[in-house]
Amino acid sequence: MAMWRYILASALLVIGIVEIVLALHPGLREAVMQTSPLRVKGTESSMFLIGGISALVTGLGIFFYGLFL
Repeated sequence: MAMWRYILASALLVIGIVEIVLALHPGLREAVMQTSPLRVKGTESSMFLIGGISALVTGLGIFFYGLFL
């Protein structure tokens, strides 16, 4: 059961890193978002950043859950 926890935490960390990279790199973000059916140009960067930070914090929380209890 513990193995699934590490797989989920690793996936969330990777997703968080990718989203933060997309938030900070406008050219790459534009290339990825060209095929998106729903686009809000003014808030794309901040939404990717918030989503990336959220995924990173959740991944770290799952990874270190129970370590300090």
